[in-house]
Amino acid sequence: MRVLKVAVSIALLWGLSTVNADERKVLTIKGTVLASIPCVINADQPIDAAFGDVQTAFIDGVYKTITLDYTLDCKRAGTNQLRLQIKGSIAGFDPQLLLVPGRPGLGIALKKDNARLGVNTWSDFDSGKVPLLQAVLVKQPGSDIGSGAFKASATLVVDYR
Repeated sequence: MRVLKVAVSIALLWGLSTVNADERKVLTIKGTVLASIPCVINADQPIDAAFGDVQTAFIDGVYKTITLDYTLDCKRAGTNQLRLQIKGSIAGFDPQLLLVPGRPGLGIALKKDNARLGVNTWSDFDSGKVPLLQAVLVKQPGSDIGSGAFKASATLVVDYR
């Protein structure tokens, strides 16, 4: 029995070594990596918008709603299903509002197609229609907003779904 086991083991080892030595084939793998072509936002220029003169007593989340004038070119996109987000710092009194630095009781609400869009929140859209983006000032209830200039900034991000 022991001689049979040794003979079988030698035969298996000899068979494996001849297969490994004689059976070599070249393996070729081919493919194409496709990268998403980004949308071009506002011709790669900043989007500037101004509220102008504001009467602080009238700030109520509707008064002084402004439309953000921008362009969006997604014609080279691989899909019509897109999403956008406005990234920025949030106001301390409401996590849905954009922070206005140096003005603790003042925030900016953002709207996409007349519906509230929270800061840092994704919203779907179709590339066939550029979304209407708007901004409006919001005052923290009971706060006293002093007079003077203010400035806030955020980043518009467009992504494929």
